[in-house]
Amino acid sequence: YSLMHRCGITIDRMNHDAAYDFLKRGTGENGYVWYGDQKGGGPDNWADMGRTGAAGIANFLSPYNGNAYRERALSHAKVIGAHPQSFPDTHGSPMMGMAYTALAASVDADSFRKLMDANRWWFTMAHCTDGSFYYQPNRDNSYYGSDSRTLASSVTAFILTIPKRGLVMTGKEEKGVPKPVSKAGNSAKPLKVFILAGQSNMQG
Repeated sequence: YSLMHRCGITIDRMNHDAAYDFLKRGTGENGYVWYGDQKGGGPDNWADMGRTGAAGIANFLSPYNGNAYRERALSHAKVIGAHPQSFPDTHGSPMMGMAYTALAASVDADSFRKLMDANRWWFTMAHCTDGSFYYQPNRDNSYYGSDSRTLASSVTAFILTIPKRGLVMTGKEEKGVPKPVSKAGNSAKPLKVFILAGQSNMQG
């Protein structure tokens, strides 16, 4: 939903708000997002960050006015930065989880820096002599196949280019973005896409 209005697609604001409420109910005090429709642990507990990353992206890209979305996005980014060791350890689709996590962390420059610095070892071990990257062992080893190199390389390329802000989801500002179109009875106010990560970069 967060990008649909930029294509002129009608937004069901009620369902969009319901999705945000779902994420809110499952988010702990520290910004970590649990499974299901409720908090699954204590205020300082955490595990793999794929869901937290996805929630951070959704809140960062919210087209609606209000500080709550940016505050939630920042909270998700900070818990990722506080526990960067979980980066390569995500369920189901580890590589996609890494992409979500890195993108959400980039909302806060310090958190993105901590995440990348703490996981230099992963990029080093995954880097091949031909310049590509190869999938590394994970608790959900689902990528040992024909896409072991292509998926790891494409996700790594995406992560390394996040600071360049070349996409809307990485913070690129769009001119002439159409206002969200909502169904009758639901108001939708656009929120200008902003980037909180500033001039963060992972080089050096």
